[in-house]
Amino acid sequence: MGEMSQVLSSTMLDPIFILLSMLGAFVGICFGAIPGLNTPVAIALALPFTYSLNIPHTLALLMGIFMGGISGGLISAILLKIPGTAAAIATILDGYPMARQGRGAEAMAIGTFASFVGGMFSAVVLMLFSPILSKFALSFGPWEYFGATLLALSLVCTLMEGKVIKGWIATMIGLLLATVGLSPIDGRAFRMTFGNPSLSAGFNLIIVVIGAYAFSEIVNSSGKLGEKQVMAKYEKKFFYFPDMRVMYRQIPNMIRSSIIGTVIGILPGIGATVAGMLSYSQAKRFSRHPEKYGTGIVDGIVASETANNAVTGGALIPMLSLSVPGDPSTAVILGAFLIQGIQCGPLLVLTETALFKTVLVAVFVANIFMFLIQASTIQFTARLLNVPRHLLLPIIVIFCTLGAFSVNNRIFDLYALVFFTLLGYILDDNGYPVMPLVLAFILGPLLEPYFRRTLMAYNGSLWDAFTTRSLGTVMVGIAIAMPILNFLLDEYLTRRNTRAMES
Repeated sequence: MGEMSQVLSSTMLDPIFILLSMLGAFVGICFGAIPGLNTPVAIALALPFTYSLNIPHTLALLMGIFMGGISGGLISAILLKIPGTAAAIATILDGYPMARQGRGAEAMAIGTFASFVGGMFSAVVLMLFSPILSKFALSFGPWEYFGATLLALSLVCTLMEGKVIKGWIATMIGLLLATVGLSPIDGRAFRMTFGNPSLSAGFNLIIVVIGAYAFSEIVNSSGKLGEKQVMAKYEKKFFYFPDMRVMYRQIPNMIRSSIIGTVIGILPGIGATVAGMLSYSQAKRFSRHPEKYGTGIVDGIVASETANNAVTGGALIPMLSLSVPGDPSTAVILGAFLIQGIQCGPLLVLTETALFKTVLVAVFVANIFMFLIQASTIQFTARLLNVPRHLLLPIIVIFCTLGAFSVNNRIFDLYALVFFTLLGYILDDNGYPVMPLVLAFILGPLLEPYFRRTLMAYNGSLWDAFTTRSLGTVMVGIAIAMPILNFLLDEYLTRRNTRAMES
């Protein structure tokens, strides 16, 4: 307790620590809100500034960017139907319909509060259970990781009511696109590159998200320039706080989503995008009115934003305890720690307790500033909906194009951007959901290596993996059974309704 008091006094009474945490949260929110930029880019750009900072100040800046970046993606996702970050993809499903109803400010207030709850929940878990949960994640083998990724795909596709088959088709397209480039593990074959060296590294996630979501939506919107715009309803007040009666009813949803996000964060490589989608699908499954999802329901925003921000604390657990980054952002943070001479691992948690507690304080303070900054700027960001489309769309195109080009600084990525724009537009125009495609593209580079490592671990026998009593077997079994049971249930309900109409 005495050491914690000393850490609190040395950080909370340090104005530079507070200012850097505030600056980091603001920068993270800006990078998260602008399509094409993301949290790892923001952290990487901040690395040179950390050379001249001491360890507490470095932690304040980096944690501020980390927390702000994940939450900032909800701004453009809700207002423009363009996810600022891939983590905010599920937020579009109900956030954008609310904005179309003139409730954009309300949606952002709800999403911001849910982000704060998820971030604080995972910070508490980081503080209390970091060593224990790291050991749990360490016990996961390739079969368990394969089961978790397959289950995430199955859940999202199964819950596409009325579009299950189209959802699976979009998923297969996403998995196919994820195989472009050098084969994983062995690195022997270039697949579907057609002799083009630019395809040898595959497609970048940012290009896919910008093209399939941002530019395809811009193409859709450009054909509606003559339509009357829905004006955003907002009050001229300094601080937006959601209706607590509404949020009180969301407590079970926030608890469930926080747990999902934290657990997904602990598992290396899966990330906030999967957490948001998985939490959204579970919220829909447990809802009494699943048919309302996708029409502008509060539950969908809460589920997505609580889970994707709960990933932050969860992803720090394996990074701090095992020196294994949980997502791309923590991978860059780990590099910043090494620059400062901080060696992550079990000894950091067990022996460097003052440093570990400084990290905890930085995480809590960053979440607080993320909430304060985002909630106090809603009256300004909500006005984006009131900007005429013929002025707003070209600005978005410029930012998205610059963001896509800055990934690798090559013209080929702009050609790829056009390809994914056309693909996203064609799929959406024909009623195919784009979200399963993006999720499959994210999980494809994980799914294949986990499957191949499973075969290696079980001497090439998939049957031996299935017959092994493990959590992986349970998850793979559920993932396979779920679409089959869902199809049989739909057939039964269709026949029952047909008989009822005939009688």
